[in-house]
Amino acid sequence: MRVRTKHNSQLLIICLLAAALLAPADAQQYPPNGPHIPSITLTGGGPPPPEQPPPPGPSDVSSVWNMEIVGYNDLQGRSAYQPLIINQDGRQIAYIGHHNREPMLNSLTGQMEKNGTSIVDVTDPANTKYLAHIPTGSGRGEGGSQMVQVCSGTTLPSGDDGEWYLLRSYGSSAHEIWNVTDPLKPTQLTTVVDDLAGTHKNWWECDTGMAFLAGRRNNDDWTGSNHLIIYDLSDPARPKYIRDYGMPGQQPGATSYIGHIEGGVGLHGAISAGRLKNRIYMAHGTGSNGILMIVDRLKLLTEFKNPRTPTEAEMLAPMVSHIVMSPDQGGHTAFPIFNQPTPGFQTHPLKRNRDLLLVSSEAGRSNNCASNYPPEELTQGRSAPQLAFIVDVTHEISPWPLSTIRVQEGDYCARGGRHGVHSSSESFYPPYYGKLAIIAYFNAGIRVWDIRDPFAPHELAYFIPAPNENTVPTCSNAETREGGEFGFESPTSACQRVGVINNVEVDDRGLIYGTDRPGGGLHIVRLTGYARDIVNLSSE
Repeated sequence: MRVRTKHNSQLLIICLLAAALLAPADAQQYPPNGPHIPSITLTGGGPPPPEQPPPPGPSDVSSVWNMEIVGYNDLQGRSAYQPLIINQDGRQIAYIGHHNREPMLNSLTGQMEKNGTSIVDVTDPANTKYLAHIPTGSGRGEGGSQMVQVCSGTTLPSGDDGEWYLLRSYGSSAHEIWNVTDPLKPTQLTTVVDDLAGTHKNWWECDTGMAFLAGRRNNDDWTGSNHLIIYDLSDPARPKYIRDYGMPGQQPGATSYIGHIEGGVGLHGAISAGRLKNRIYMAHGTGSNGILMIVDRLKLLTEFKNPRTPTEAEMLAPMVSHIVMSPDQGGHTAFPIFNQPTPGFQTHPLKRNRDLLLVSSEAGRSNNCASNYPPEELTQGRSAPQLAFIVDVTHEISPWPLSTIRVQEGDYCARGGRHGVHSSSESFYPPYYGKLAIIAYFNAGIRVWDIRDPFAPHELAYFIPAPNENTVPTCSNAETREGGEFGFESPTSACQRVGVINNVEVDDRGLIYGTDRPGGGLHIVRLTGYARDIVNLSSE
């Protein structure tokens, strides 16, 4: 049995804490690895960029502006959801969550495997190496593993030094933990919670071990789809259940609710700003009937007696405020940006710095902006374009939107696939934090905006991937739900191959990663030109 090497000497702990207070916070001290928030310096942001975004080229070739392609991995042709890039003992390892699809060949094992989690060494982005695939089960509820989080055992309060742990969703039925210390040979450690009817985006605080899981149980009285199921995973081998929480009105026996729909709408995901900021930001509704909730983290974890069936008072106690969005927009991602200096307000002591939320609403149908909607939908008119927003939450009890981020439809509707916002990066990477918004815009690719002036964001760069031999065609009769979203070819349903960026993330080197939803792989790019200059300016 390997002995844990956590330091027990009080003197050593005191010395380490003193050193930590004197030293600047490094990349591993920002959420979710630590409680510190990057500081943001005022570097401008008022004038527009020297050139407007050029129109993209044809859809069968990649289009780039103020970016360059530096790497790629085909991910065995698997439909990809979320990328997470971890500096793991000096190697850059990408953990990729996948959608539920038919089994595909794992060339490493020679077996047909249902989509799960891909592990890729991206240390040298020009020569990526596919290390392993962790498959999922054969049933619909067991297929796919969209969400991944990774923590170091050295950071976790009761983890084993030198070990690495992967928290992932298992289809719609469970959340589980794997040991990925050797990325070539991942081994399952434990199941956190199972017998679920839904899962989705998770957040795992590595420095405290608190995990905020999206899910819902079978035979449960919670309504409105997913809500928070909170576990203490400080010892990843021994999960400890804390409580359930969600939008007031979702809990069993609720007599009142907030928002547009009685019973509430499902949680898409939560982002914790950690124990020092003491805030959690919860996005509900995904692409419509959106609700954003600002939650007091400490009260969420302490002020309750009924973990599974909270009273109305226990639901309301942690909620600082909520934002009811327009019913045609939803809450997919709500990423906090704290203490951002605002150009033009520096002479106003009470207004010079602001706390913000970068909010995205997910575009739905694969033919989101096509004209050939089914007759039953045409009677209701086309769905509204899905957008991203910058919301001022400085005064938490009265949040207020400042600006909108949007790519005009143009000829994107003719390309096939979804068009519109999906999600933003969720990294507190210091050179980008509060400076750039990096957003997955489906068939409009990876898009980057200068948000240094949150009242007037400017687009800086984009990368739009071309389809390849692995790209699954999307058809005009596609549905929103997984398994039907690509549709099928028929006399009245045309199909097209198009690159569709599903999620984006960055690493601690500043590289940007985009996953392709129809199976086109993992794209790695970096900023050039004016976009790169802003980052360099921000880093000085």
